[in-house]
Amino acid sequence: MTQLALYYFPGSYYSQRALLTLYEKDARFQHKLVVIHAGEQNDPAYMRMNPAGQVPVLKDGKKIVTDSDAIIRYVDENVHTGSTLIPDESSSVGKEVARLWKLVNSVKIEIMTFGILTFQDLSATGLTAMAQKMANSIDIRKRFDGIKKTLTALAEKCPDLKDAYNVKIDRALKFTQNFHNRELVNQVLDEVEKILDEIEMVLRKVKEEQGISDAWLTGPRYTAADIALTTLLDRIVFLGLEARYFSPQTRPLLYSYYQRLGTRKSVQQVRALVSSAPRLIILHQIKKASPYVLGVMVAGVAAAVVYSRLKGK
Repeated sequence: MTQLALYYFPGSYYSQRALLTLYEKDARFQHKLVVIHAGEQNDPAYMRMNPAGQVPVLKDGKKIVTDSDAIIRYVDENVHTGSTLIPDESSSVGKEVARLWKLVNSVKIEIMTFGILTFQDLSATGLTAMAQKMANSIDIRKRFDGIKKTLTALAEKCPDLKDAYNVKIDRALKFTQNFHNRELVNQVLDEVEKILDEIEMVLRKVKEEQGISDAWLTGPRYTAADIALTTLLDRIVFLGLEARYFSPQTRPLLYSYYQRLGTRKSVQQVRALVSSAPRLIILHQIKKASPYVLGVMVAGVAAAVVYSRLKGK
């Protein structure tokens, strides 16, 4: 295995899953930031690597893995540090991990996310500051027009990618129509209720049968199913929906599960990366515009630190 490189955006739901996996496996990898709000996922060079024009993408030498679930599997099979995330699916634990992973994956996360950003009154406690900033920074109702214009121009510029760009245009149109449908958004939110009811029952069963008060979804081991659930719960909090879905009164075991996530190193690492996203984006954009300017800035900061230390002495 050569050095891994992950192309991702910190705020991306599926990027967070890939990051959690790499951190859980103690993998060494290069961080390749793709600023999706700036449309970098649509750049021809990126599209030739991943015609779907989405994040994340894992690159291992010439090997390219483009789906977050596939990335989880690839990393678990090929990185031999950390614990095993996907138990043998012929075992009872492996079958349960696969079932719960599929269950969490059934959440229509894009409709849930952009639906709440569009119909903010549906948020139980109001959007978090970061979510509100995201909602304010883009005119969601005009989002498709801008995407269509950009992708159409790129399709004309790069004939070899024309079909891929047209697929993205069609997908964006359908998606935009979906999250502007208040009835559909409410339906998705109700579906999440049923899924988390099942998760609460699973946690209760594990606690009763295994006698573990601080268990993960299938017992003491944190697995791929937990990675999926962790990302979902963090997205729920991001959208200000935790009071609806996992308060101490509604789903106490899921609430306790979420509190314990905050003590897990991999989760802390991903959350720190998400929190630092604005700074990372600024540095990325400065570097992309002028590597020389970034070098001067870094040198200036380093000189200031040295001077302050010498002055202190």
